Amino acid sequence: MKPLIMHKFLYQLLLFIVLTQVMGYSCTSKKKDTKANTGAATNKPIGAEVYIVKDTTLQEKLNVLGSLVANERVQIVSESARRLIKINFQEGSYVQKGQLLFKLDDAGLQAQLKKLYAQRKLVANDEQRTAALLKLEGVSKQEYERVAGSIESIDADIEYVKVEIAQTEIRAPFGGKTGIRKVSEGAFVTQNMPLVTLEDINLIKVEFAVPEKYANSIGINQQINFRVENSDKLYQATVKVIEPYVDQNTRSLFIRAIANNEDKKLLPGSSATVEVSLNEIRNTVMIPSKALIPSLEGNSVLTIENGKAAKTIVEVGLRTSMSVQITKGLQPGDSVMTTNILRAKPGIAVQAIASK
Repeated sequence: MKPLIMHKFLYQLLLFIVLTQVMGYSCTSKKKDTKANTGAATNKPIGAEVYIVKDTTLQEKLNVLGSLVANERVQIVSESARRLIKINFQEGSYVQKGQLLFKLDDAGLQAQLKKLYAQRKLVANDEQRTAALLKLEGVSKQEYERVAGSIESIDADIEYVKVEIAQTEIRAPFGGKTGIRKVSEGAFVTQNMPLVTLEDINLIKVEFAVPEKYANSIGINQQINFRVENSDKLYQATVKVIEPYVDQNTRSLFIRAIANNEDKKLLPGSSATVEVSLNEIRNTVMIPSKALIPSLEGNSVLTIENGKAAKTIVEVGLRTSMSVQITKGLQPGDSVMTTNILRAKPGIAVQAIASK
C-alpha cells in the first residue's frame, strides 16, 4: 500500500506545480497587457483648442464714472417784490430766448412814468422860455442852467422807472425747457424768490475726472464714448474743457465734454460710464485670458511645439475683459492652448483644434 500512496502523492505534487506555473504565466501576461494598454493611452494625443499669436494694435482705454449736466441751467427769480398777474408758459414746456415767462403788476410804475413825462413837458416849456430870455439878457445864465438841470433830473427818473417796469417782465435768458413752477397767478412774490428752473438740454455736458497719470493722454476735441443707466445706446461726446490743474485732494484731472442731445433722451443729473481712448500700442501680442496660467513662479502658457505641449514663461501687460497683453515670451505664429490646460503636461502629445 505504501508504494501506491507515495505514487499518488507525487502525482498531486506534480499537478500543483504545473497549475502554479500556468497561473503565474497568466498573471504575467495580464500585467504586460495592462502596461501595453497604459502606454498606448499615454501616447494618444489629447484634443485642445489653440490660438495663433499675431501682431495686434492695442487701444488702451480708461473707464471712469461721470455725470451729465445741462448745457445751461438757471433758476428764474424775481428782482422785484410785486404781485404776479400773468404766467405766460406751460410748465415742462420748451421756451425761446427772450420769451415772456412771468408778468408782475406794474400799474403803479406806469402811473409814475406818466407823471414824469408830464413834468418833463412842463419843464421843457420852461427851458425854452428861459433860453429865449437869456438871449435878451432877461434872465441870468445861472437861472437857465437851473431849469435845464431839472430836465436832466426828470430824464434820469424816467429811465429809472423804465428799468423797474422792465423788471416786472421776467423773460427767458436762453432757450430751454422749463421745470415745475413754484408760484401761481395772484401770488405776491418777493425779491430773489425762485419761480421756475430753466435748462438748455439741446447740448449735454459730460463731466468726469481721470487720474493725474493720464493728464497728457487726453486733449481738446478728443472723442469719448459714454453710456447711461436708462439706455443701452452708446453716445459720443467731444472734450471741450480740461481743468488747468490737478486736484490736490483726489489727484485727478477734471474734464468736460459736450454731447448732442437732439432727441432729448439724455437727462441732466444722470450718471454716465465714460470710456476714454488713451495711447495706441502697435505690434503687440494679445491672447485670450483663459490661456494664461498664473502661479507663484509667475505667469506661463502652454504652447504646441512639434505636436507636443510646452510650458512657456510670459510677462503680461494690459488686460481687457477677455484678453491679456503679452509683453515677453511669445512671438507671432506661436500656437497657444486655450482648452484642456489642466489635463495637459509639458511633453504630452496634443491634437490642435482651431478656436471657435
